[in-house]
Amino acid sequence: MKNPFKFARELLRYTRGELSKEEEVGIEGVLSEMKGMRELSEELKDRERIEKEIRLIEKFDTEEALSKIREKRKGRKLSFIPWVAAASVILIGGVSVFLLQEQKKEAGNLPVAERVEPGKATVTLEMASGLKYRLDTLSAVVRNNRANVDFNNGDGVLKIQEQDADAKKQVTEQDYNTITVPYGGTYSIELCDGTKVYLNSGTVLEFPSRFSGSQREVKLKGEAYFEVARDERKPFIVNVNEMSVKVLGTSFNVKSYVDEPGVYTTLVNGSVAIVRDGQPEKVIKPGEQAYYNKGVGTLSVTEVDVAEFTAWKDGMFYFKDITLEEILRIVSRWYDLDVFYMNQGARSVVYSGKLPMYSSVEDVLRKFELSGEVRFELKGRTLTVLDK
Repeated sequence: MKNPFKFARELLRYTRGELSKEEEVGIEGVLSEMKGMRELSEELKDRERIEKEIRLIEKFDTEEALSKIREKRKGRKLSFIPWVAAASVILIGGVSVFLLQEQKKEAGNLPVAERVEPGKATVTLEMASGLKYRLDTLSAVVRNNRANVDFNNGDGVLKIQEQDADAKKQVTEQDYNTITVPYGGTYSIELCDGTKVYLNSGTVLEFPSRFSGSQREVKLKGEAYFEVARDERKPFIVNVNEMSVKVLGTSFNVKSYVDEPGVYTTLVNGSVAIVRDGQPEKVIKPGEQAYYNKGVGTLSVTEVDVAEFTAWKDGMFYFKDITLEEILRIVSRWYDLDVFYMNQGARSVVYSGKLPMYSSVEDVLRKFELSGEVRFELKGRTLTVLDK
């Protein structure tokens, strides 16, 4: 094709039935000769798929990725530009998306056995009584008569709703319910006091049906974003590892996975205090992150871009000058993958950029392959990192 843009327009007209017989013959000749073009013509008739791709383009923030392209850090700092950024310039009904993909396959081809999609894992709720429920199938309201609350589940949110305010003084239940979000899934919960908690993949949250006593306490393993309902009489406490985060009413993110070296507390607004046994409380301000080193027991506070640590809540990956090893640790939780390195040097390659949490991991991995530094093989849920 001497002019791919002209051909793209003609192909789009062909899928709409707008060409003359003579023009159709010419297009069909190209479709029969070029590999993959026949499939493309059929895909262009899939209105739902095209609309989905356009939505991805509209969501993508190209400014950050473009500002970092080919910038070096320690001689090996890279940025990735998803093809949607380029396609947004010349997209004609999805045709140019295909052309760009085909051009890049020689530079980095990702063999896969199956598409790995996020959000398919089973989220479970274990009540303090020992009863267990699958939240993907639970549609009925579950009532806790002792605490006078209902557990109302729907649209990916579990709401604990108070039924009898006068019963507060009589409630003495201190047992905890447990919501478990395995790798490959996310979920949200609204606690009885109105606090909203967004749970990331691989997270366990323990919480009471109703907050009684002088404070509101929950226990966290994994990562969660909290929007705490303000109550100056009852501070909200997040217990994690050997420390706690104490707040009155604020928005913040806590990250504490078993395979992470420390606990990251990132404050969006309000104020929180980091509490440790035998140590004075450390108050952090909006835009700051407290890092607790689990191995050494030290605490440090730095200023950060909070969007980098909260983007996951809005369905975005945001990587800012971090290594591929750290990135794949995050990606593997989202898509429930086991990662192995045949190319050990790839662990330290540094990337920056922002992209949507695509419906399949293949779309994410291709962005890194286009950097020219690594390639991947995905078989089932096992991801192998190889030399380019």
